Amino acid sequence: MKNKKYPKPLIFLHWFTLILLVIEIILGLSLEDKEFSPKDFNWFRAHALLGVLIMILTFIRLYVRIKNKNRLPEIEFYGNMHKVIVTGVHHALYTLLIIIPAVGFYMVYQTGALQYDLGGPFPEGAQLDESLHEIHESLVYVLIALVAMHVAGVMMYKMKTGENLLRRMCVKK
Repeated sequence: MKNKKYPKPLIFLHWFTLILLVIEIILGLSLEDKEFSPKDFNWFRAHALLGVLIMILTFIRLYVRIKNKNRLPEIEFYGNMHKVIVTGVHHALYTLLIIIPAVGFYMVYQTGALQYDLGGPFPEGAQLDESLHEIHESLVYVLIALVAMHVAGVMMYKMKTGENLLRRMCVKK
């Protein structure tokens, strides 16, 4: 039987991921003024660790969704295009929450700076690959646009059907 609300673990993971994502984006933007060097490396490390945490939470969230697929609330689509858009946005969100941290991790890994975390010297002349940085940053902007589409979609659904989808993602009634 389908429920009207998402299971509590999914509700928690949804909002916790959003909070971490906001912090991560702010932290990422602050890195624009930082130098990739031992002096500022803790900022890059914090950003990378938070990104990996978001990626891990996304995998956990996908596992919980699959495990509870028969308990998830159904959405009544108002047309095939609506179904394609909703499904596409959700799949793209999950995909980006995995790919963006992976690209970021690889970007730091390719500098050799991870040896610094293991007690080694910071690689002389280590620089972030500009192409990887552009890909990473561009994907973040796509993610922000998708989150905005997701929020707009919830509001449009309320206007069109009268149903408040936000209630499904809240613990209390």
